Amino acid sequence: MSDKAFVLSKEQAEKIFKDKQTYIKRSIRKKIAIYEPLEFKTAYQGFTKWVQNEEFNVFRNMPENCTVDVFLDELIKNFLIENAYYALSERYIQRRMMNKLGILDSNDIRLLEIVDFIIEGIERNELGRLKMFEERAKFKTFLSTVISSLLMDFWRKKYQKEKHVTKYEPEFEELFYEPQKDPLETLIHMESEETKDKAAEFLPRILDKLDAEEKLAIKMKYEKGMKISAIAKTLDRTRFKTEKFVKQIEMSISKEILSEIKKRR
Repeated sequence: MSDKAFVLSKEQAEKIFKDKQTYIKRSIRKKIAIYEPLEFKTAYQGFTKWVQNEEFNVFRNMPENCTVDVFLDELIKNFLIENAYYALSERYIQRRMMNKLGILDSNDIRLLEIVDFIIEGIERNELGRLKMFEERAKFKTFLSTVISSLLMDFWRKKYQKEKHVTKYEPEFEELFYEPQKDPLETLIHMESEETKDKAAEFLPRILDKLDAEEKLAIKMKYEKGMKISAIAKTLDRTRFKTEKFVKQIEMSISKEILSEIKKRR
């Protein structure tokens, strides 16, 4: 299939969407049994709302030599994959890991580490692994396969690291010391009390520049001491995306503080 695409106007895209309502309903109804726990009504309404919220942009770059029906099927498939995954998400992954590893405590640190690793592996490339799903079985079955594959990756990396540590045990500290590569790390490792006082002086003004959601995220982490998973639930984001979001805010704040400190020297 050619990589070239038709660039449709918003009006053309909206017309295609309206003209294809019957096909969209039939396609979602046909697929919905594959994507438990989604239901037809909520999936159809969600797809419609998503397309409208995107101002029909998802229709505007249709690949050349691709029929509207084939294009729609792929669009619907990716929408259902994403929504089925987020409907299952952490609880399903956590439950599978607890059963597989025989862990009874949902707060077990080993369990949380593995679940975070798996979620990050799935979400890192915008669910790229999941979008390889070919709809030949239940989506939940395919998700289980992806989870098992990522669990193997986790053990492989853990084994390699432990083997490396054992081999070079006398040099452990140097081997795993990470240089301060970013402004946040530089700020964290500041030793001068005077410099820390200056940073505290600039902070309120820098925080005022944040938007409401950014301020809330920082407040929850640093004032309330909330964990990323709790912040993610409050912000209605995934844990992985929330972690990236908070890291970006911290980096931005750190850069501004260091910039101010350099100006005053």
